[in-house]
Amino acid sequence: MNGDIGALGLALTLASALAWTLFDAVRKGLARQVSPAALGVWLPLAQAPLLMLWAAAREPVALPIPSLAPMAGSVLLSLLGLLWFMQALRCSPMSITVPLLSFTPVLATLLAWLLRHQIPTPNQGLGALLVLAGAMVLGLKSAQWPGYRAFLKDPGVRYMSGAAVVWSITAILNQMALERGANAWYAPFLSLSVGLLMAAIMLVRRQGQVLRQSLGTLARLPGLTALALLLGAAALAVELEALHLAPVGFIEVIKRGLGMSGAIVFGRIFFREPVQFPKIAAVLLMTAGVALVVMGV
Repeated sequence: MNGDIGALGLALTLASALAWTLFDAVRKGLARQVSPAALGVWLPLAQAPLLMLWAAAREPVALPIPSLAPMAGSVLLSLLGLLWFMQALRCSPMSITVPLLSFTPVLATLLAWLLRHQIPTPNQGLGALLVLAGAMVLGLKSAQWPGYRAFLKDPGVRYMSGAAVVWSITAILNQMALERGANAWYAPFLSLSVGLLMAAIMLVRRQGQVLRQSLGTLARLPGLTALALLLGAAALAVELEALHLAPVGFIEVIKRGLGMSGAIVFGRIFFREPVQFPKIAAVLLMTAGVALVVMGV
């Protein structure tokens, strides 16, 4: 993080964060009828052709050999994070585990500082901590909060903490790949690789029938599925563009802050989820954190 991001870097970061927030809301709607693991296959695979059209309209394929190592690392860690994320949701309540993802921007900021020399301003560091605090309010004030001792022993907590760590590293690897010469074609190849590997894992686990059934369900929801594909492709493409201009920590703080606040707002609007005072307090804290990060530009 620094003060040299510029108006375009800020605009792309905000646009990417908004696209991810909307994508998560639509994906949540689909997940009520389709296996989350199957969504981890079909959405990336179906997004890849859209991203290829976007990339082809911009420039020829460029994935230099030096960019392949960070790309491979990003794919593997993205997949590992997805598997741990789903395992955490199976083991423990979402209200306890999902707020742990707020560690992602904090970890990304620290790693970018140590590995990439992207030093945050005081306002940006404080903003990252406010986003983390807002997310913790959600967990600590949840009716399902088990207490600190049980929380630390909860297997879902360990899985979600692992997902937060590996996802904080993937953004750094993506930025490294772009700096080593990867261009717009990085997006479709990244999406395609994640989808294919996830499909392979499901087939090894003998979940081919789940894949087939989920494909039929998605076909019966054309509007929602098309919206998810467009938003997911746009979110990834714009985020990669933002990585050319903005530090990793800056992007991750805004992405997670707006994403978790948006989850509460859209949960109320589209899914009629209750909004008590802790959720309002969490939204205010995370919004203040994002505002501090933006003002630190």
